[in-house]
Parts: sequence; C-alpha cells; structure tokens
Amino acid sequence: MKKSLLAAALLAASVSSGCQSAVDRDKASKEPSLLTADLVDFRNGLAMLREGRVDEAIQQLSAARAAYPQNAEVSNALGLALLYRKDYKNATKLFTEAIGLDPNLLEAVNNRGVAAMEAGNLEAAEKDFESILARPKSAEQLNARFNLGLIRARQLRWEDAERELTSVLADDPSYRKAVRERGLVRMKREEFLGALEDFLLVLREDPKDPVANYNAALCLLTTDRRDLATRYMERTVHSAPESEEAKKARRFLGGEPSLTGRDR
Repeated sequence: MKKSLLAAALLAASVSSGCQSAVDRDKASKEPSLLTADLVDFRNGLAMLREGRVDEAIQQLSAARAAYPQNAEVSNALGLALLYRKDYKNATKLFTEAIGLDPNLLEAVNNRGVAAMEAGNLEAAEKDFESILARPKSAEQLNARFNLGLIRARQLRWEDAERELTSVLADDPSYRKAVRERGLVRMKREEFLGALEDFLLVLREDPKDPVANYNAALCLLTTDRRDLATRYMERTVHSAPESEEAKKARRFLGGEPSLTGRDR
C-alpha cells in the first residue's frame, strides 16, 4: 500500500509519505473472495474508498462489519477507510481485530504497520513489517520491505533505507514508489547523479509527478545545469499547480538567488 504516510522548506528534498498499504492497491484489487462475494455493503464500501468517498465508505463498511463481525476482510477494509481519515488509533484497533480473526491476512498486518508508522510509533511499525518478512514468501513482503525502507529514512539511516528500497526494486523494477523514494534518499546522501536517474525513471512513466520533477531540478542545479533545471521547475508548476513542490518551484522561478540542490 499508498498514497503517504510532510512538507519541507523550499529546497528540502524530504522523504515523502509513500507508505504502501492496501489503500495503494485498491485500483488493482481483486474481486472479493468467495467468503465476501455476497457482502453488498463491503463491495460498495471498497468502491467508494477507491473513489475517495471516505465518509460514505465508512458508513457502508460499518454496516458490513455489524452484519458480519467475524469477517476479517471487512474489519481490514473499515480500518483502511479510517486510515484514509488519519484516525490511526481506531484504524489500528480494526487491523488488530482482523489479524485476530485471520492471522494469515498479511494485508492487515502491513496496514497496521502503516498506521503505526504514520502515528510516529516506528518501533511497533517495524515489528509488523519484519513479522511479514519472517514468514514464507508472499506478495505482501514487497510492500513490507518498502515500508521498512521508509522507516529507515525516518530514522535518518539513509544507507539502510537505500538498501531496503534497492532490494524492493531488485524483485520488482516497476515498483515506482520505491524508485522515487530511493531518489529522495540518494539526495540526502548527496548522490545526485543516482537520484536524478531515479527521478527520470519515474517521469518516464508519469511525466506529471511533482516530486520527481521538482527534485530532478534540484539534482540538475548541483551540476550547474540551471537552464534544464528551470524547465523541470516549470513542469512542476504546470503539472501540479497546487502541490507543495509547485509552491517551492514558483519561488525559484521568481528569481530567488543561489538555489542549488545542496541548499536543502
């Protein structure tokens, strides 16, 4: 899972909240299992969650939970809706409930870790992610490793963060969030060339990504390629005018002096 879980000063290349929860997988989610295929409220609630209709989703999923209190997938889905709302305490309770109902529902373990991480409880988050990695190989392990990389970044353990994110990409080179987060980590390590390569990979798939555009510009400034950096700043403003990156790019384009990637 994602989009996560954080703004910075003008030229700060901060690590974004890109936590991977089941929220980030909603668009590619499977049909409900046979166990939940008849749960109309559950299915409607998930559809509303995908559309960003969080309050309506909570109503539908609460109704599904009242009707089917022993269904782990329903508890997990309601927890996701509360995670969207940033109600980390109650989301955690629901994920824990889901795990109690089905200890093999690793999505719920990962989601509980995301909620803990967003709430600032990195120790609890780390335990959940590492518990997934200690189990037999599964698809959820990739998300757990990505989230563990985010924890290392929050701990300012930049080398360890880069190692975790690179490990994710070794298994799945198309994991775009990991590419972008590794770029941000590499900037913290002043590995500007490697960071630029990561941001350009992201932009190849999503030319409007404001984080990649803005930070690509910062990397270019470190090599005095100001003209090209200006183009990426302009792209940031045009593609995502309301983003934090666009606000910072406008300051640059307004003529603020001596801005380079090292002035973070």
